[in-house]
Amino acid sequence: MAGRGATPDTILSLFAARGDKFSARNLSTAAHRVAKFGGRNSDVRRDRRVMALADARRRCVREFDAQALANTAWAFATAGVEARQLFVAIAGEANSRLGEFNPQDLANAARAFATAGIEEEAPQLFAAIAGAANSRLREFNSQDLANTAWAFATAGIEASQLFAAIAGATTSRLSKFNAQVLNNTAWAFAKAGVEAPRLFAAIAGAASSRLHEFEPQNLANLAWAFATASVEAPELFAAIVGVAPLRLDEFEPQEFAITSWAFACVDWNKDPDFFSELEALARHLALLHFRLEWPDRSWRLSNHDKMLLAAFQRQDPSPSQLQRDVATALVRVGWTPHVFEHVTDEGLSLGTWLNLTPSSGSRVENGSTRFKSRLLRRLGWDVAHIPFFEWQALQDEREQDAYLRANKLHALGNIMRDNLTKAA
Repeated sequence: MAGRGATPDTILSLFAARGDKFSARNLSTAAHRVAKFGGRNSDVRRDRRVMALADARRRCVREFDAQALANTAWAFATAGVEARQLFVAIAGEANSRLGEFNPQDLANAARAFATAGIEEEAPQLFAAIAGAANSRLREFNSQDLANTAWAFATAGIEASQLFAAIAGATTSRLSKFNAQVLNNTAWAFAKAGVEAPRLFAAIAGAASSRLHEFEPQNLANLAWAFATASVEAPELFAAIVGVAPLRLDEFEPQEFAITSWAFACVDWNKDPDFFSELEALARHLALLHFRLEWPDRSWRLSNHDKMLLAAFQRQDPSPSQLQRDVATALVRVGWTPHVFEHVTDEGLSLGTWLNLTPSSGSRVENGSTRFKSRLLRRLGWDVAHIPFFEWQALQDEREQDAYLRANKLHALGNIMRDNLTKAA
């Protein structure tokens, strides 16, 4: 097989040339790496070699152990490849062998089939997973519990006994949950319409003091979950009001809308300045865009220029945990930025001189990221991207360091040299 840093194209080329000699393990590794580094790239999804790889996996599905079955489903679901015949084959094989699956395999299999959107082809598998998981939840870690709940909620499959058991197993263990898992758990129970007041109360208590760890989308989704579940959590919403303004320049328009909707749903009647800030921030970005695109025109918003900029600049830059992790890794490999957080004269925050794609789950650069990048480039800055899904796929510091050395350091060195001149 190709080395650890091989690109999807390299792996697929190797499969095209020598695929008939691939063992079941080779096929599993190839699929995993294509998914891990190719993500939902449209070129990868449409590549005929990917479909050939899926067909090869389908033909030897009986040779797979439990982990290989779960990982194969995860790989093709993550890559967004339409491989229904492969999923049907995996479902048929896994259904009779769930006793061999460990908790992670059970959770990953459920999540994969839900992500692929083919739960209708595997009703027996979901029923079997629900039964198997229900009796073994004590063995599940926080990620497995959240993934299982997320899978059944996303698939829209009624599993009230399983959700009740997950709620019971989760409530006393929330201190071990990271921000993403807390958010996913709340979202899953709200999406499934399952009443779990003790669980939501525990999530509110655990999350309130840790909201600085949440990405903007997770803040919005957490508020959405509590509003949707009609759970009163005034301390949590007060904490969101305290944290969200520090991150508003990272919010997408949809996240503005979701957050505002959630506060309206819970009948929030405090902190009106919070909503004034939302409006002012949005107007400042719009005015900046208009001036860059049509510099010769005058705009009515210009009458409020100082007020809008002041509102934007009041939001102290607050790096996300993802930005902090990348900054730490950059120092570890010997690349030391002049600053880790810089604010331009226009109020735009440059996190570690990088633009990290928000963790919305999408493998495509979202509108918010494109908009901010476009503004920065029009203002004379160079922008380097480290997509969140590439970074989160890296398993440890060794993989992070290798990724930066192989893909980013040269470009970042040029950007740093040019941008320091601008900032001087």
